[in-house]
Amino acid sequence: MPGPIAPVRPQTPVIPTPPSPTRVEVRTAERLLRRAGFNPGSVDGTVTPALTRALTEFQAAWELPQTALADRATLAKLVHVDRRMDSASKGLVSVGQKSGAIETIERRLETLGYDVGRADGVFSRETFEAVKAFKKDQPNIRNDAGALGQRGQRILREEVAALKHDPYRRRLAPTQVQKQLDARTTRAAANGIAPGEKGNVVVNVQRHLRAAGYDPEHVHGQFDERTEGAVKAFQRASGLPDTGTVDARTWKRLKTSFILSNEAASPAQALGERSAAVKQSEQLLKKLGFDPGKVDGHFTKATEQAVKAFERKHDLERDGKIGAHQLAKMKALSKARGGIQVTNEMRRLVANGRSVALSMGGYRGLGLCATGVSRAIERTMGFRVWGNGNQIDNNLPRQHFRQVNLSLAEALK
Repeated sequence: MPGPIAPVRPQTPVIPTPPSPTRVEVRTAERLLRRAGFNPGSVDGTVTPALTRALTEFQAAWELPQTALADRATLAKLVHVDRRMDSASKGLVSVGQKSGAIETIERRLETLGYDVGRADGVFSRETFEAVKAFKKDQPNIRNDAGALGQRGQRILREEVAALKHDPYRRRLAPTQVQKQLDARTTRAAANGIAPGEKGNVVVNVQRHLRAAGYDPEHVHGQFDERTEGAVKAFQRASGLPDTGTVDARTWKRLKTSFILSNEAASPAQALGERSAAVKQSEQLLKKLGFDPGKVDGHFTKATEQAVKAFERKHDLERDGKIGAHQLAKMKALSKARGGIQVTNEMRRLVANGRSVALSMGGYRGLGLCATGVSRAIERTMGFRVWGNGNQIDNNLPRQHFRQVNLSLAEALK
């Protein structure tokens, strides 16, 4: 009679240990790591703590098993990065590279609201996805790959620089719809409007952010990462905690980015306003001989200084703002001037005329009028005009001068 059958015990499979990298493979890894921006220590084929750290960083960037060894998979990726760096255009960065410039890119992406994981200068897969998201949000970038070249880096730099200012304000005609939407947003902000939310309240927040100069790129009613980045930038500029959530304090400040008024200067135009009304005021100031800087509808420090100079000359309250009364006065004075725009070149001509007259014996030097005018024009414009008084007038080049009807008293102002 056969004996009992003993059960067969399962055998644990033997997994072969991968061979240790050779000295040549270690040296190759060291050389390629260094070229990619990592610090493996000396390139001598010796395994050191520095090499172990560099390999681990590189493997983590590619989401490879972090063996800290120069294994076949790691060497294959190192060769891939090396070939890409050889063939890519200058300045292009992507996964598997490390540098201070990449850390700057990561921090800029974070400022706009994109998640890069750790901003440590290592271009990881997370950085790759953040770059893709950024490029997808940019209407001026068609390539949606996760690598970033010089043009993309420039656009990223400009987008971040555009957030570094005090909040702006925009003048809009008031509507019942806007008032109701602002009231709804006020109620929602009491509980916090957070990333991930959707709806008309989010649209309203995005429109206010854009008016304040913190463009979320999309006004589509989705509180996405770019909207969160814009909210944080606004909060930092407003001295608020940069939580990325629109709470009651944030909305109270953000709401003022809309000036709901049908009047051009009520409430008064002031520092930070960007509107067609400001542009008209800048044009008036320039016509009256005051320099508001660039005439672009943005009430800047230069605009404020021009307004204060106008107020000083006309004995008005010097607050640097343009109220309804002051705007009316500017318009009246501009109309009285007959449309003459005083330029810096005209001011130099007056100054040179005074200087020439004094150098020729003062304003009583008889018979020297034409000579003095000719010299003043030469000093200012760089060319000489010959002749007596009537001849000079006829010989003036019309690309530089035009005839106007203006009384002597007004001209002397």
